[in-house]
Amino acid sequence: MRRKILRTGLVASALAALALGGNVYERTHEGNALWHQGKYQDAFSKYMEASSQAKGPSEHLLHYDMGTALYKQARYDEANKEFEQALAAPDPQLKEKAFYNSGNCDFRSGISKKDIELLKKAAGNYQKALEINPNDQDAKHNLEVVRRHIELQKQNQPPQQQSQKNQQQDKDKQDKDKQDKDKKDQQKQNQQGQQQQQQQAQQGQEKKDQDKQKQGQGQDKDKDKQQQASQAQAGKPQELSKEEAERLLKSLSEQEKEQLKDSLRTEGVNSPNGKDW
Repeated sequence: MRRKILRTGLVASALAALALGGNVYERTHEGNALWHQGKYQDAFSKYMEASSQAKGPSEHLLHYDMGTALYKQARYDEANKEFEQALAAPDPQLKEKAFYNSGNCDFRSGISKKDIELLKKAAGNYQKALEINPNDQDAKHNLEVVRRHIELQKQNQPPQQQSQKNQQQDKDKQDKDKQDKDKKDQQKQNQQGQQQQQQQAQQGQEKKDQDKQKQGQGQDKDKDKQQQASQAQAGKPQELSKEEAERLLKSLSEQEKEQLKDSLRTEGVNSPNGKDW
C-alpha cells in the first residue's frame, strides 16, 4: 500500500493563504510548522482557525490539510470527511489527491473493520483519481491491492455469515413485497369504497327524482279534482234564500211583485212547505 506525499497540499495551502494575507497566512504557516514536527493535532487546530476566515480555493486546500493531519492520527473517518470537502475545489490536481487520500481512508477503515463495502468504496476513489490523472502510479498500485483484498474477503467469508446475509436479503425482499401487496390491497379497497359511495349517491338521487315525480303527479290529480268541483259548482243553479227573495221583491215594481207572487203561489201549492202569500 502506497501513500501519496501529503506535504504537497500543505505547500499549496500556504501559498494560497499568503495571497490572502493576515491571520489566514499566519495560522496556516504555524500549522505547517507543527505538522513537520509531528504535532498533528496542534497543526489541525491551526488549520481550523485559518479555515474559519478563508474563502475560495484556500478554504478547499485547508480542508485537505486538516484531512492530512487527521489521517496522521489514524482518525480515518474524520479525515475522510475533510477530503470529501476538498473535492469541491476547482483545481483538478487537488481533487485527484483528495480522491486518492479518501481511498486510503476507506482502505484502512475497511481492513480494520473487515468491511468489504468500505474496500469497494476505496477502489472507487482510486478509480476516480485515475480518471483525473491516468499516470498516477500510486493510485494504480493501490487499486490492485484493494481489489485483491476484496477477493480475499469474499473467499474468507464464513458460509454461515454468507447464508445469514442471503437470508436477510430474502427477508428484506419478502418484507418489501408484502408492503407493496398491502399498498395495492389498500388502494383496491379505497377504489371499491369510492365506487360504492358513488353508487349509493346515484341511487339516492334516483329515489329523490322518483319521489319528486310522484309528488308532482299527486298535485296534478288534486288540481284536476279541484277544477272538476269548480266546474260542477258553476253549472248548478243557485237557490235564493228568504232574505234574498225579499230584497229582490222590494226592488221590483208592484206589477212585477204581483206576477212574482202568482208565480210563487203556484209553486207553493205544489210544494209541501210552500207558503200561501
